[in-house]
Amino acid sequence: MKQYYIIRNDQQAGPYTIEELSRLALTPETIVWTEGMADWAPAREVSELQELLTPSAPTPPSYNAPTYGAPQYNNAPQYNSAPQYNSAPQYGSAPQYNTPSEQPPVPPNYLVWCILVTIFCCNIGGIIALIFSARVSSRYIAGDYEGAAYASRQTRNWIIATACIGFVIMIAYFVWLFSYESGLAAFSNRYY
Repeated sequence: MKQYYIIRNDQQAGPYTIEELSRLALTPETIVWTEGMADWAPAREVSELQELLTPSAPTPPSYNAPTYGAPQYNNAPQYNSAPQYNSAPQYGSAPQYNTPSEQPPVPPNYLVWCILVTIFCCNIGGIIALIFSARVSSRYIAGDYEGAAYASRQTRNWIIATACIGFVIMIAYFVWLFSYESGLAAFSNRYY
């Protein structure tokens, strides 16, 4: 008896007999494989499953590329078991999070504070903080959660350092201004 494998929710399931498939409410787009098939295919392309298919949205016409000089293969490879279906490639060694609830929260990027210290304190330190602030979101979206947290910490450190430097420069300026005005007043009282 022929057995079929199907893809449900991006996972391979089966094997099923044709009787079991009739209870699963297959759609024409359900991906299936059985012994004798070269590769996975939609159920609408498997002739023995046509009577089991439940109607779904109208299927778009299938357009095949022209076979200009393409080699024709008469003997398709035979498999002893179903080929493995990979839902998504795995990259790197970073932890994989399947759902948004498993992902860590987005670290703060302190963008407003970066802009404020750039305008009111020190341009150079503020611009460096802005650069780290931009890296927070881009690294988080790329899946580099540790890099996003590092960029967030660096942003905060540059904001604090820039604000402190700006505060010290502002105090030094007012001290100099006060002493200059006091000296100017003393000079004018003495000679005028």
